[in-house]
Amino acid sequence: MSVGIYKKGMGVYSRSAVAGLFGLASLFASYSLYGVLVNLPALFVGAKIPLLGVDLTWGLVCSFVLFLVCGCLIFLFTTGFEVGLGWLDGKSKRAVEFFIDTQGELQKVSWPTKNELVGSTVVVIVFLLLMSLYIFGVDWVVSTAMESIGLL
Repeated sequence: MSVGIYKKGMGVYSRSAVAGLFGLASLFASYSLYGVLVNLPALFVGAKIPLLGVDLTWGLVCSFVLFLVCGCLIFLFTTGFEVGLGWLDGKSKRAVEFFIDTQGELQKVSWPTKNELVGSTVVVIVFLLLMSLYIFGVDWVVSTAMESIGLL
């Protein structure tokens, strides 16, 4: 059992992106849980968070615990730390390998130049305008025909 980041320095960008996105998701989940449990009573009478002056309720505690658990799991799965549980260690190493492979594949992608991107964007916008005019025309013809025979 080694303590440290699994394959340090490899897949840093994909690991960081995944950790950030999952961190935002866990923050949203914690906030949503707090919204559901906001009416739970305080831990004890007059319990407040000292610097914030916010009532310390069971809902706040539960949402904070959820955020901590999610944060620990995100940390384990994006760094590959070993915790001594074989099934968890194996899954975290597989996740890290996936992130490393993902970043490696993205580095092989042939990204378009600025001129190619602008040209492709213009083609897509012109095509969408032409298709919208065609659909508008067909809709107008069909609705006019339906009105003339009294169905609309």
